[in-house]
Amino acid sequence: MSLARISVLSALAMAGLLATASPARADEAVSCQFIEISASKTKDGGIDADLKPLEKKLGKPPFSSYNTFRRLGRDERSLAPMKAESLTLKVGSAQVLLRDVDRREGKKPRVELAVTMDDAERKRVLDTKVAVDGGDFLVLGRSLPNGDGHLLAMSCKL
Repeated sequence: MSLARISVLSALAMAGLLATASPARADEAVSCQFIEISASKTKDGGIDADLKPLEKKLGKPPFSSYNTFRRLGRDERSLAPMKAESLTLKVGSAQVLLRDVDRREGKKPRVELAVTMDDAERKRVLDTKVAVDGGDFLVLGRSLPNGDGHLLAMSCKL
């Protein structure tokens, strides 16, 4: 076998190894739902019926400091790779960017997002990069000056 042929075969083998070792880039849009939630501490407590799928997550810290959760809004969007989508919220706005979809063999696909939230005065209150299993809910939020919370739950299906 010639040295040139061995070099080509080695390069192809190395490219194959690198392709399987790294996560797959997002190459198609994913469908996501976003739920804006108001959180507070009240005497009676309660959760809106359509927030029941989130009840377990909302019962854990830091959200367990609240006992009343009300849905403020809901939106569904298709996120294209590396293209920011703007969301108009009841309390401010948000932008979500699909950074990547990690489809490693033997593991659940994970959606990697960049999320920013601005308050009603357009001041940036959240700027983060997160990864979540496809179909699972992720809840982000902040405390308001009056002690209440403003949350954004999101779930993306592949």
